[in-house]
Amino acid sequence: MRRSLTREGSFVQNSAWMFASSGASMAIQFAFFPILSRIYSPEAYGLFGVFNFYSTTLGNAMTFGYNQAFVLPESRREFGALLHLTICNSLLMALITALVALLAGDALLGFAGQEELGGWVHLIAPVALLMAWDRIMGDWAIRDREFRRQTIVSTSITLSTKIFNLAYGIAVHSGAGGLIWTTLLQHTLRTLAYLRWVVEDAALHLRARFTWKELKTVAGAYRNFPLYIYWSNVLSAFSSALPAALLPLLGFGLTAGGYYGYSVILLDLPIRLLGAGVASVFQQKSAELLRDRPHELRRHTYRLIATLALFSMPFTLLMWLAGESIYVFCFGEPWRVAGQAVEYLAWYYLFRMISSPLTVLFTTLRKERRLFIFHTILMAVRVLSLLIGAAFTNDFLCLMAIFSACNAAAYAVLCLMTYRLVASLHVST
Repeated sequence: MRRSLTREGSFVQNSAWMFASSGASMAIQFAFFPILSRIYSPEAYGLFGVFNFYSTTLGNAMTFGYNQAFVLPESRREFGALLHLTICNSLLMALITALVALLAGDALLGFAGQEELGGWVHLIAPVALLMAWDRIMGDWAIRDREFRRQTIVSTSITLSTKIFNLAYGIAVHSGAGGLIWTTLLQHTLRTLAYLRWVVEDAALHLRARFTWKELKTVAGAYRNFPLYIYWSNVLSAFSSALPAALLPLLGFGLTAGGYYGYSVILLDLPIRLLGAGVASVFQQKSAELLRDRPHELRRHTYRLIATLALFSMPFTLLMWLAGESIYVFCFGEPWRVAGQAVEYLAWYYLFRMISSPLTVLFTTLRKERRLFIFHTILMAVRVLSLLIGAAFTNDFLCLMAIFSACNAAAYAVLCLMTYRLVASLHVST
């Protein structure tokens, strides 16, 4: 282990850098959460959850999924064409979204029953575009294996934006605006910082010129990504942010949306740790193994599954047994209900933590269609669990129990799908 950790560019060393980045970000957020929870109310987080529902869904949609193919091109020219195609798609989508918000934003909010969002609807397109560019920069850095620089830049920006969030809430206003402006600032700074200090030859890549034929060729070569990965990303982002937006419409109010949003903030931290520390490195490593030593990929994946299960169980047990106490102690009495919701949601997040980093295998093995089918079913499960649950109960915690059980079953199926996917790989003897 020590040898792998000190070997430049090894899977263990790269994972360690990304774990360090995510661990530092988690520590920073844990330090600020108890303060921010006493400044921003559950209602403010509920309104931010509605805004985040739209911006996150669109941000994932704007790249058409091409960014997840960045590790696959072998030539710089092909990667450059793929990068330009992805950026052009994001700009076109942002322009269309901005025009829709300008011409029909108020009408659409009225139709959806979310008039509380008001003028913030016009920031959805800019924030979504910056989210898309942030994602592009991150996947570009993974291709370049710039894990050390990612760690330094991401940690610095997380700290800076949390300080801004705190200062805005104290000095300006403690409403949802502070959360929205912080999100915009975070993605702006990270995009600019990655261009300046992380990705290699950024200026050369961005100034390169490509013919329509080259762009068309690369679009055809990776056509499965807009066909399946694109829709998988859209459905995943849509269904993940959906409860915070749907709870007010089901009669539970913005406060319930705030409770849910704050409960998953804590539960999402290990997933983000695994996503940055494992998934990004595993994606690059699995693509390398598939090209050079495909017989090793199955063993490598099985070992990772065991590690993920071992890592996830202690956190799950802690949240299940002491979620309410942790929330009251850390965030204050107004967030007790969010802590109770965490106890119900913990087991759903166990299966999500195990399966989330492994989904990159569907891209690496070009099984994008299977992942798309899963995300389609998952969205249906989430919507139906909320609608059916709301029809039988007006109790928020009871609804969370139904929602958690349904989602746990869905992610358990995803774990089984991943296991069967790698089990089908040929192992040379």
